[in-house]
Amino acid sequence: MKHTSLFQRMGTAAVLLAASLTIFAQKDQQKALCIGNSFTFYNDSHLMLSRIAQSEGHQLKTESATVGGYTFYRHLINDKTMAAISDGKYDYVFLQDQSQTPAICAEQGRKGRIIARDARELADRIRIYSPQAHIWIEQTWAYPRHKFGGFGSMERFDELLRRGTKKMARKAHTDVSPIGPAFAIVRSERPDIELYTADKQHPSPAGTYLKSCVNYLVIYATPFGTNTDACDIDAAQAAYLRKVAERVVLK
Repeated sequence: MKHTSLFQRMGTAAVLLAASLTIFAQKDQQKALCIGNSFTFYNDSHLMLSRIAQSEGHQLKTESATVGGYTFYRHLINDKTMAAISDGKYDYVFLQDQSQTPAICAEQGRKGRIIARDARELADRIRIYSPQAHIWIEQTWAYPRHKFGGFGSMERFDELLRRGTKKMARKAHTDVSPIGPAFAIVRSERPDIELYTADKQHPSPAGTYLKSCVNYLVIYATPFGTNTDACDIDAAQAAYLRKVAERVVLK
């Protein structure tokens, strides 16, 4: 009868444990695509999302298709966006429309129907190549620039964004990522945290971090742990922003 030493048995156990961990890690390897414009590419929000996920123990590979000022319609006729979509096998996809378009969708009848139709067509294109993908349309944030986007006040702008994004998501059979409501809470509770760049429209690093936290939570639906990556944001501010994201997404 062949005997093995304690060290040999320990070595075998270590190999089996390593193999098990590798299999577990591979099971958790997922892929996300972020389609949008400057609200997405400012501060590389897709990479920030990946960093947050990794710090929480998830292997989330993120890719982006972004062009400044683009609407969903312009993405539909853009070769690079269509190439990114056709790569396929995405687990998650985030769609971010031009900053005023969802509000216009809520406010204008015929034009609103066209905007919602574009959202549906973009989501359907994604489903051709990634039929199992979970898709969200981002409800983005109101901003002061250009007289609140031309809608009169932050409150009205936010409300139109909410209604328009909901209408688009209903037409496209997607969910909504509630980033705008998280921005509104921070503006009310912590005006010392600057969510915008100097142009009072685009997201600051803190704004992008809040957006990324909301998107993380709509994917994984569990509270943040104790070692979440602050992504170079002030640690105390980052902790507060994560709590706001939890309040909005996890209720």
